[in-house]
Amino acid sequence: MIIITRNQFYELVYSPAKNRIYFTIRGYWRNPEQVPDFFADWQKALQQTQPGFTVLADLQEMITHPVAVKEMHFKVASSLLAAGISYIAEVSPIDKIAVLQTSSIIKENQLNHIKVHDKTLGETILDQLTL
Repeated sequence: MIIITRNQFYELVYSPAKNRIYFTIRGYWRNPEQVPDFFADWQKALQQTQPGFTVLADLQEMITHPVAVKEMHFKVASSLLAAGISYIAEVSPIDKIAVLQTSSIIKENQLNHIKVHDKTLGETILDQLTL
């Protein structure tokens, strides 16, 4: 596993063996200035991947983000598509508005998407989809 970044707001880790990015969001992001390296960190992670990579996104702790932060997520989602993502498995946020935000980002970018209840199930499904 290659740790791309780990901070109080998010974590990005890449598994070369599975060609998978593990993404975890923590808490509330008031504005883009709180996470100035967010897009650059994603670009570092994407540089590690091969086409057909997967993402396991643990968004359980995500709190509804302001519009400017949602736009950052949209930009990252667009870059996932351009880099050749095959599937994203999402452990959905507990916050109901955050669920709507993540759903709209996924839908607008037309990503192959699976919602799961926990990371273990997400891992299992992604493993089966990429056999």
